[in-house]
Amino acid sequence: MELTDPGVIVLLAGLALVLFALVVAGLPRWGNAGVRAVVRGVQVVLLNFLVVALAGAALNDQYLFYSSWGDLFGSRSASVQVHHGGTTPEVVAAPVQGPGLRGVTTPTVLPPLPQPGSRLQNYTVVDTRSNAEGQVFVYLPVGYDPRSPRAYPVIVGLHGFPSGPRGFIRLNFISTVDALTAEHRMAPSIVVVPRIDTPAGLDTECVNGGPGMPQTDTWLAHDIPAWTAHHFRVQRARTSWATVGYSYGAWCAASLSMRHPDVFGAAVVLLGYFRPDFSAAYDPLTAKSERGYDLVTMAHTAPPPVAMWVLTSREDPLSYPTTSKFLSVARPPLDVTGTVLAHGGHRDSVFTPYVPASLAWLAQTLPGFRA
Repeated sequence: MELTDPGVIVLLAGLALVLFALVVAGLPRWGNAGVRAVVRGVQVVLLNFLVVALAGAALNDQYLFYSSWGDLFGSRSASVQVHHGGTTPEVVAAPVQGPGLRGVTTPTVLPPLPQPGSRLQNYTVVDTRSNAEGQVFVYLPVGYDPRSPRAYPVIVGLHGFPSGPRGFIRLNFISTVDALTAEHRMAPSIVVVPRIDTPAGLDTECVNGGPGMPQTDTWLAHDIPAWTAHHFRVQRARTSWATVGYSYGAWCAASLSMRHPDVFGAAVVLLGYFRPDFSAAYDPLTAKSERGYDLVTMAHTAPPPVAMWVLTSREDPLSYPTTSKFLSVARPPLDVTGTVLAHGGHRDSVFTPYVPASLAWLAQTLPGFRA
């Protein structure tokens, strides 16, 4: 029986119910009082174990953290590296339509930092244009001085769902940026980590809904970059801006870079997907507007000049189906470097070992991030 077989949940539930019935009925009744007490204690311990295992199996059935018994017990996965589409010079040199950040101004005197002396700044950003409000963390490079004219490239970090900006911060993205910078393998960079489900708890899939609905695509592609440029000294060229995300955030990273190549020159997509995956409670798109977020079709018919580093697993039913299609149709000037794992579920420990390689790729690919 495979780990992802529904029979696992049925079996655990059945065993838990039988054991619960035995505990309630006080069975078995053989032996003296001491023996019965020991048996009852063992039953209670086993019942608790089964309940915890049942909860874990139910969560795994919902989110596929582990894709097989081998995955659960730590077997390593073989991987295949692929490359599709164009090349880095094509991405850098290709013309793009759109204003990018050319119309955004940075004040001569920047607003004061809310946590002076700290590299991690914490903001609450309100934007009436996209009707959005959310927490935004900003991680500053070593030696950042708001009085200095030096401008920095920007990584926009995008968290999973359900989660928040702290979910991105607690993983190894920040430490990897620091390590690559210290090794002179990446230019000192500003990392901006905004809340991407606005309002919090709503699975917006980073799209713009209709009138009165969240405008999350605008929030992330225009409002957050403009806010960043207003508060920090940043480089404006699209080859100095990249999105990095995992799971839901990886979908958002891919969508933002492909739909707004005038702002973002690259994306790191870790266990993401390439068409929106709405929950049953919220789907703001019509059939017509949804086509604008179909990145598989875009990669085939109108590929933008964007560089992309993609990680997926063949056993990940959320990531692999659309990612495999995306990889198969990508063509120039879209430049896609992919790693396809043979095994692995949809969880942090599958993608975190690949964060250093993905960010090293970014530092080698976009001119703004080269040391």
